[in-house]
Amino acid sequence: MKWVMERDLLIAQTMAFVQAVTGKKTEADVQVEPPASLVSPVVFETLESPVEVADPPRRLPVARSPIREEIEGRVAAFRAHQQRFDRERDKHFNSVLTGIRAAITDPSRGPSP
Repeated sequence: MKWVMERDLLIAQTMAFVQAVTGKKTEADVQVEPPASLVSPVVFETLESPVEVADPPRRLPVARSPIREEIEGRVAAFRAHQQRFDRERDKHFNSVLTGIRAAITDPSRGPSP
């Protein structure tokens, strides 16, 4: 079960790195003692000051152009057209299925010509 020990070593190294970077103790203070054959010296750099996180870029309001409005209109029309096809397909499927079920339950009713 060498992979289990390697996994535990990796978790321990990760926890040590997190503690070194944040300066905080983690909730799980589990120390894993790896075998001597798997131990390799790990050196973590400490930062003098916390790293500043840049603000996310602000989105500027998009000007509504006539081309954009036309594209949105075409997309909406296409979506409505597809929904109409879906409804018609479902209606046809249900009518065919109803006919098949009726023919199965009443064999005297043959398929309509």
